[in-house]
This record gives sequence, C-alpha cells and structure tokens, in this order.
Amino acid sequence: MHDLWKPFLLEINATSFSTDEGYLYEVPKENENWAKPLGKKLLILDVDTRLDKGPGAVMNDSALDYKEMKGRTGGIMNHYLYAMIHGYDYKFVRAPNYPKRHQTWVKVPMIREALKSHDFVVFLDADAEFMYPQVPFEWLMKLWNITDKTLLALANDPDSPRNRDEKGKVMQNTGFMIAQQSNRTQELFDDWEQCPSEKKYKGCQRWANDWAHEQAAFSNYVRYSYNQTQDIGTIPCMDGNGAPYIGDKTCGGVFIRHHWFRKDDPAKDLQRLILEAFVSRLHAGFHNEIRDNFLDASRHTYPLNHLVF
Repeated sequence: MHDLWKPFLLEINATSFSTDEGYLYEVPKENENWAKPLGKKLLILDVDTRLDKGPGAVMNDSALDYKEMKGRTGGIMNHYLYAMIHGYDYKFVRAPNYPKRHQTWVKVPMIREALKSHDFVVFLDADAEFMYPQVPFEWLMKLWNITDKTLLALANDPDSPRNRDEKGKVMQNTGFMIAQQSNRTQELFDDWEQCPSEKKYKGCQRWANDWAHEQAAFSNYVRYSYNQTQDIGTIPCMDGNGAPYIGDKTCGGVFIRHHWFRKDDPAKDLQRLILEAFVSRLHAGFHNEIRDNFLDASRHTYPLNHLVF
C-alpha cells in the first residue's frame, strides 16, 4: 500500500497543501516540529467491545466482498490503510465491557494503556476516517500546532446549545483524539476514567451513562484541570470533525471526516480512495512508458508502409 501511494505522498516538511475542495492549508516555514517520520512510535488505534464476524465485517475471515462491506469495516480499514501507507503502528482492540457505564468509555483506558508503549496514540471512532491518505500525520500535527507540550488534542464539535458544556464552552469530540505520552498524560487519563466516581469531580457520575458519556466528562471537568499552555490542543471542527452534508458548514471534515449520520459512507469512501489511487498509478505508469505504449502514426498516409511498432 505504501508503494501504491508513494508517488502522491505529501512531503513531511511541505509548507502547504491544497484540498480537492479548493482549500489551501499552510504551515509556517519556521514550524520545525515533527520534521522526521514517527514510524512505529505512532499508533493508529481502533477500539470496540463488539466482535462482528458476519458478512461484510472486518473480522470475518472469508474473502471480503466489497459490495457487502459494512460502514464500520470501511472505517477500520481506512485507519489500517493509513497506517500502512506511512509506516505507523496499528491495532484494533476488542475491549472488555465496562460495567455500569456506556461502552464508549472503553476508549479512555485503552488509549492510556497504549501510550505506555508508544509516543503517540491516534484514536478514531469507526465512523471517522482519513480523507487524504497521502498527507502524513506529522504534517497534520504541524498544521494543528501539536507540540512536545501537548498532552491531548481533540476537534471541536459544531457550536450549538446541545454541544456546549455547563460553562457554555463548545465540547470537544472524542471520536478523534491525538494523545502524547507523558506522566501528566497518564494522570489526565486516570482522572478522566475516574471522573464518574466523583473522587475528584463532583457531579460527574451522571456522565457514566448519560449522553455524551466520556465526551461530556472530559469537556465539563477534565479539560479544566489541565489548563497549562498547550496542554489540550483544539483542532478546528472544519478540519477534524463533521462532514460536508451536515447543517453546520464550519464543520466540513476536511482531513478527518466523522459520519455521525451516514454510517455506511466510510465503506463507500474507502472504495473511492483505493480506486482513485489505483487509476492514478495506472495512468502514471502508462505515461512513464509512453514511448513504448503510444505510437503517433497520424503523419503517415494510406496505404501504410514501413510503420514500425
């Protein structure tokens, strides 16, 4: 997969990138963070308590029929593809059920544990996907000003009353997170997991099961405890959340698209990404051998004679 995408890869220290939508993203030349590939130090992580082995599921060991591919399978395989392209580590973890909590909580302890063996953990829900596989994650971290002081970075939710915390600040979405290992990051995830116990955060117990679960616990409590400069990174909703079809046009999911409503779209998008890459490589291969593949005989006249193939 790396070889398939190699001709299209964005240089890790590129200063700009233009999207298919026509947006120009620029990284300041003086930003020297993450100038070298992180490789296996960065883990792309999927977590779920469910183990689906039915038709179209990623854990079905029969040959996958792309026409039967489920949306969750498309999302997970998108993450796996991205890791293969850039040489990152990848893991899909089946988590144990979390007693007396909504099962979205399992991502919190799993990320914490994964950080013990990796410098960075990039977590995505199965309905979230990388839209530009050619863009290395190091470049995105430059773009979003992730520094060596950042503990955790998340994208904002759309700014609506439903998505604000008790202080009126827009919540950050836990469907896409960038966590960087440090002692304080471990403390953050410990505080987060223990939030509903109310040992530290009075009033947090409700978020064990009430929507938005671990996301509400983080936004209402945990992020306010880690308020040193650059502790918590904020990724624009336009870049790392939502999709073009939602009502809030400031949350277009340019780099990370989150399909809250169209759960089948990750499968369709994965097929499109692979087809586009394959067709582009096929076309480029034709032109690389243009002298062997194309003969311009238009200057000859009939009857043909002495035409060399």
